[in-house]
Amino acid sequence: MRWKSGAAIALIILLVWGLTGPHFYIELDKSVYHRGEEPVLRILNTGLAPISFGEVYLLYRYENGTWTQVRTGLIFIAILHWLMPFQSWEQKVSLKYLPENESVKGIPSLHDLPPGRYRVVKEVCGWPRGCVNASVEFEVKD
Repeated sequence: MRWKSGAAIALIILLVWGLTGPHFYIELDKSVYHRGEEPVLRILNTGLAPISFGEVYLLYRYENGTWTQVRTGLIFIAILHWLMPFQSWEQKVSLKYLPENESVKGIPSLHDLPPGRYRVVKEVCGWPRGCVNASVEFEVKD
């Protein structure tokens, strides 16, 4: 009879875990980068249900106590990725920006991010909570 109550408790825990999702982990391969390096962003699905996300990511710079979006000048292909439970996915992140006085028209002249504190933000969707913005911080040094 003990195994039945143990199995019931395990089932309840798994059910509650699944209902509070999506469960995932987002990380970069390092926390400090130098100009010219390309971070690798990794998403790990730690939940029991699939998660989805696109190619798009946003970069923010921490300035004067607030996060300001960086103009990257990047165009992303509209691809939806599905990540099954306990699988991971990787994406390279460009540490380039488009200066305010330049246009995206034609071939933009992208520059390396200046030293500072940044974060990359990616929207991840899953059942039952819908979509959430996940972020991870990093630093750029000379």
